[in-house]
Amino acid sequence: MTLIKSYCQIIPGWAGLNGETFFKTKRNPMVIKDFFHALYEHLGIDYRKFYKMDALSKLGFLASEMLLAGSDRELPKPDMGIILFNKSSSLAADMNYQQTIRDKENFYPSPAEFVHTLPNIVAGEIAIRNKIYGETVFYTQPHFCTDTICETVDDAMCFAGIKYALTGWIEVDAFKNKFECLMMLCVSKQGKTAIDNSESFLSPKPDDVYHHKFHDLNEYHISRLYHTADDY
Repeated sequence: MTLIKSYCQIIPGWAGLNGETFFKTKRNPMVIKDFFHALYEHLGIDYRKFYKMDALSKLGFLASEMLLAGSDRELPKPDMGIILFNKSSSLAADMNYQQTIRDKENFYPSPAEFVHTLPNIVAGEIAIRNKIYGETVFYTQPHFCTDTICETVDDAMCFAGIKYALTGWIEVDAFKNKFECLMMLCVSKQGKTAIDNSESFLSPKPDDVYHHKFHDLNEYHISRLYHTADDY
């Protein structure tokens, strides 16, 4: 059985953790870069590599920081994986890189831009930060599909030897100043793991989504997790 241990959402102007407001800016709309940096400062972390990340990596990194706050980042986690999804892959980073090679008169391929032209870079950034050594993968699909996400995570839990997984939808359209992230920390009910040596998190919670059976997650439950900017 796979359960949702916790979840977070990040949309323009707002970030929430387990259904509660975690951070809200008074400036909305706000440039993506500025909002990400404001949330980063709100988290109170010091990780200089953040400033070199592309927008997709920053979004996923910030969500993971919210979900893994308080965990031992130096403890190796061979039983934890990262399984992420979106629809546009690394298009924003691809287009930024294209700007450095499109002009024959000013042709200078940027290594700093090129390194982010794969979407799984965000998973790598999270894995490095938290010493996550389990399966790490990034899928693209036309839209958010709970069936695909649930089946993929279930397969990883069964066959890849992981007990925890960071999973969810991370989408960035830097050119329209739009982004959305719904990330969940999922856990296999069997056994303890490197980041939580207690089984207390398996106790029932009042919210039927928080700790809901992950395989039973459907569009109704997702709609309860999701908010829009208009809600705030």
